[in-house]
Amino acid sequence: MIQPTKEKGGVGAVVARIKSIPELLGKVSLPSLSKMTAPLLLTLALLLTGTFFLILRYLDTPAAGGKEVSYSTLIGYAQDHRVAGVVLYSEDSRAVATLRDKTQVFASYPKSDVMTNDLVNALLAKDTTAKNPAPTPNVTFDQQQTKAFLRFVDQFLIPLLVLACVFSFFFLLITGKASGAGDFLSFSKMRAKMQRKGKNKGGITFDKVAGVPEALIELQEVVDYLTAPARFVAMGARAPKGLLLCGPPGTGKTLLARAVAGEAGVPFISISGSEFVESLVGVGAARVRDLFRQARAMAPCIIFIDEIDAAGRQRGVGMGQGNDEREQTLNQLMVEMDGFSPSLGIAVLAATNRPDILDAALLRPGRFDRQVVIDVPDVKGRTAILEVHCRNRILDNVDLSQVAKETPGFTGAELANIVNEAALLAVRRSQGSLSQQDFNEAVDRVIAGPARKSHLLTPEEKEIIAYHEAGHAVVARAVGMRAGVVKLSVVARGRQLGHTTTYLTTDRMVVLRSDLERQLTTMFGGLAAEDLVFGEVSTGNSADLHDATELAKKMAGTFGMSSELSRMQIVKEGASYLGRDFTSMGMTSPKTLEAMDNEIRRFLETAETRARTVCTRNRIVMEEIVRVLMEQETLSGPEIEPFLRQVKPLAELIQGSGESEEEA
Repeated sequence: MIQPTKEKGGVGAVVARIKSIPELLGKVSLPSLSKMTAPLLLTLALLLTGTFFLILRYLDTPAAGGKEVSYSTLIGYAQDHRVAGVVLYSEDSRAVATLRDKTQVFASYPKSDVMTNDLVNALLAKDTTAKNPAPTPNVTFDQQQTKAFLRFVDQFLIPLLVLACVFSFFFLLITGKASGAGDFLSFSKMRAKMQRKGKNKGGITFDKVAGVPEALIELQEVVDYLTAPARFVAMGARAPKGLLLCGPPGTGKTLLARAVAGEAGVPFISISGSEFVESLVGVGAARVRDLFRQARAMAPCIIFIDEIDAAGRQRGVGMGQGNDEREQTLNQLMVEMDGFSPSLGIAVLAATNRPDILDAALLRPGRFDRQVVIDVPDVKGRTAILEVHCRNRILDNVDLSQVAKETPGFTGAELANIVNEAALLAVRRSQGSLSQQDFNEAVDRVIAGPARKSHLLTPEEKEIIAYHEAGHAVVARAVGMRAGVVKLSVVARGRQLGHTTTYLTTDRMVVLRSDLERQLTTMFGGLAAEDLVFGEVSTGNSADLHDATELAKKMAGTFGMSSELSRMQIVKEGASYLGRDFTSMGMTSPKTLEAMDNEIRRFLETAETRARTVCTRNRIVMEEIVRVLMEQETLSGPEIEPFLRQVKPLAELIQGSGESEEEA
C-alpha cells in the first residue's frame, strides 16, 4: 500500500508553506518593502504603458485594402464607373474601394467637406452614354468613433503617464528611497575617504615619520588639542583651527597628516581640493557644508584637504578667467571654518605646494592659523628616513649614511623609491638581504635611469665620455668644492652616456659667491677636458652649459653678485617647485639687460678659463683616471681617491704661474 509522503514537496509541506505566508509578510517592515518594490513597480508600470502604447498604435493603423492609388486615380475610376462599392473612413481620411473586377484599392483624400462631396458626386454620377448603365456603387460612411477615443489616449494620456513615471522614478532616486540608487544624482554629498584607524589599530604614527623634527613639534600641539583639550581651556589658550602644510612634492605632507590622526587616535577625513569644483553652480559649497556636517558628527576628528589650491585659489585674479563656482566654494569653506568652536574637537589640515596663490582671507588668523613648511631633508634627515624605510628589511653591512650623502636634495618619497629599487634588485638577484651594491645601483637608477646595456659605445665615444667625467672630477677637487666625488662611470643610463656622482660634505643654507664660482668652474670641467685633449667639444656638454647659464643668470640678476649692476635684483627668485616663470623682466631697461648679459658672459668665460687651467696643469692625473676608467667602466670613491690626491689646487696653480685669480 502506498502511503502519502511527508517529505519536502509533499501536500503537507505545500499547505504549511501557504499557511506561513502571513507570518513571513509580517516580518517584512513596510518601509523596507516599499523601498524595495518602488523601483520595480515603476519599471513594471513603464513596461505596461509601453505595451499598451504599442497595442493602441496597432489599433490606430489607418484602414487599408489592396493596392494604394492616388486620389486623382480613384476619381478617374469613379468617372469611368469602375467602382462597385466604397467605404469612406472619416478619421483616417481614406477611401477603400472595390472595383467591378473584384480588385480592391484605397486612397487618401483631403479631409474637407468640399473634397468629400466631389468624391461622393463622382461615385454616384450615372452613366448616360451607355445603353446598359452600371448600377450605382454602394457608398458607406464609417465615423470611427472608437478610433477617436484611442487617438486621444495615444496622443495625450500615455505621454502624460510616461512623464509621471519618469518624474516619480527620479524623485525616488534623489530622495534615496530607491533601493541601491540613493547616491545617484546626489551631487551635493561629499564623498570623502574615512579612516577610523587609531593609534592602537595599525595606523600611521609619529614613529613612522622622520626627517622633519620641526614639523613634528608643531603638529604635536594638534595631537594634544585633540586628546586633552582641557589643558588648553585651563590656560586660556586657543588651539589653531587650521594648519597649512606647504612644501615641495614628495616631502610627506599627506603622511604627516595621517600620522597626526594616528597619534591622536581620532577619525581621519581625507578629501582633495579638486573634488569641490564641479560644473554645476552651488555643488562645491554644498559639498563643503556636507563635509563639515559629517565632521561635527564624528568629532573629535581631523579634516585633511589635499591640494587645497584647487579650491582656495586667490579670488579676482586674471581677466575673463574667473570661476564663480570656485569662489562660492571658497567662501563657504571660510564660513565653515569660522563657524565651529575650537572646543568642538575638529582640526583642519591642508596641504599644498603652491602657497603663494592661496587667497589671503583663507590664511588669516582664525582659519589657517599656522603654516608648517616641510622642506627637503638634510643629510641627517635623509639617514633617518632611510632607517625608517629599512626597518622591516634585512640589511647586509649597508651604510645608510653613505647612501644619504649620495642623495642630496632627495625628498622622502624619492628615498622610499631608492629603498624599493634596492629591494627589487635583491629579488632579481635571488638574494636574502640588501647589500651596499644594491643601494648604489638603486641610487644610479633613480638619478640617471637603468643601465642601457643594449647600447654599445664605440671606443672613441667611451674615451670622450671618460675624459669628460674625469675633467669634472679633477676640476671639482682642484677648486675646493664642498663635495666629494664618490663615483665615475662611462656606462650609459637613461639619456646620459656617463655621469659623475658627488655628495655635499656639509649641508649649508647660505651659499657664498665663491662657492657658486667653484660650482660654475666645475660645470666647465668636462668641456675643458674635451677641448684640451681632442681640440674640439662634443654634444654631451649641452646639459652642463644649460645649468651653467642658469646659475650665472641667478648670480648676476638674482643674488646681486655683480658689482656692475649696483647690487640690484632683476630676476625674482621663487621656489623651484611652484612651477612658475620668474624670468619676467618687462620693467627692466634695455641698457640694464645688456649689462646683465655682459656679466653672465663674464662669469661663464672666467669659469671656463679656470677649468681649462686646471685640466692643463693636471693632464697627467686626468689621463691616469681615464686609463683605469676605460678598463673598469666605473670607479667608486675609494678607487678614485688616490688619483684625486695628486690634483693640484687652483690657488697653488695660480701662485706658481704668477697670474692673478681673475686672469686665471
